[in-house]
Amino acid sequence: MDNSLKCIIVDDEKKDRENMRLLLESYCPTTEIIGEAENRESILELLTTSDPDLVFMDIQIGASTIFDIIKKIDQINFKIVFVTAFDKYAIKGYEYNAIDYLLKPVDPRQLIKVVNKIQTIKKATNQKEQINNNFKAFYTNMTEGPKISITDAKGIHIIKVVDILYALSNGNYTTLILNHDSELVISKNLKHFEDRLNRYNFLRIHKSCLVNLDHIDFLVKEQGGAVIMKNGKSLPISRNNRKELYMRMNIMS
Repeated sequence: MDNSLKCIIVDDEKKDRENMRLLLESYCPTTEIIGEAENRESILELLTTSDPDLVFMDIQIGASTIFDIIKKIDQINFKIVFVTAFDKYAIKGYEYNAIDYLLKPVDPRQLIKVVNKIQTIKKATNQKEQINNNFKAFYTNMTEGPKISITDAKGIHIIKVVDILYALSNGNYTTLILNHDSELVISKNLKHFEDRLNRYNFLRIHKSCLVNLDHIDFLVKEQGGAVIMKNGKSLPISRNNRKELYMRMNIMS
């Protein structure tokens, strides 16, 4: 994670810009100065074309104030620290996403304190964004579900596990029954798919049948037992597999 703060210095006095640059370079090594501006035109251009984390702004810019200039910016995505000789402006500054203000001449101790505070805010924001990104990835995985690749004579099929209703054995071949009334015949035995799909809530309920437990619609207890899948197909349950099926589906036998 990048912990540096990209900074811009805005001041109409060259000596004050140089002083702020020197202070940041000397006392705040986590800051990176990406630009300076001195008048209305350069301020608007720099703030709208760059992507700073933090802008140090003198309040008095020539005959105007910085407030007359930044109100022209549609969206302020950066933090502002006002640098001024007039603390009467400080309260108004907080309307413009200001995090703090510094009085001229700038005290290095106050500057360090302000930069550390903004660094903490940035770190917390990055952590929140990371949490959001992790949740989005988790949500996508949960909604789209895992996929497996299956090779047949035509090529490689990429199939969502959730779309597999059940698999039927036919000797050394297996027929996969999928959603939307489609199926695939693969030259692999049922044990091959049992090993691949068992982790995804599949269970072999009969020597010839592997089912997705999430697609069982009804369980028939009479006549040896059977499951009715969501596509209406009835599949037998062997005596040896009935106990595990009931346990996996949390059913009292």
